[in-house]
Amino acid sequence: MTTLERWSLHLAALSTGATGLLYGWLRYYGQRVGEFGLESHPLQATLQHLHVLAAPLLVFALGMVVRGHVLPMWRNGKAGGRRSGVALALILAPMVLSAYAVQVVVEPGWRLAFAWLHGVTSLLFLAGYGVHQWMALRQPRSAEALEGDVSLNPS
Repeated sequence: MTTLERWSLHLAALSTGATGLLYGWLRYYGQRVGEFGLESHPLQATLQHLHVLAAPLLVFALGMVVRGHVLPMWRNGKAGGRRSGVALALILAPMVLSAYAVQVVVEPGWRLAFAWLHGVTSLLFLAGYGVHQWMALRQPRSAEALEGDVSLNPS
């Protein structure tokens, strides 16, 4: 995994996660009493738009990670971070597919179900991503540990 791929992933995860968390907070806890009753927070729509714009960048960065990190580590049989990495990989499909479903489903019951699924899987992804990064920082970074890394492997 190259430095550009690594930082693209970190920045995409940070921007998507931050805008999603802030949007969720404002949607459920940021309502204000207006002239005609409860109103949404003025920044809610902006954060939703930013989240929807940042999310495809995360999906693209995750695709780069599969090619440059996941597959080489899988092929070389590296065990470091395997559990947290596999957990992240398993949570990706429900997180991404439920995000798209929230945008296209029109029936309120299904939309609410997909919104909950997206919220829960996204929180699990963020927690798993944090654990995976924390575990990577704890391990010594030797050339042997990075054998599967595309940036250090010229072949």
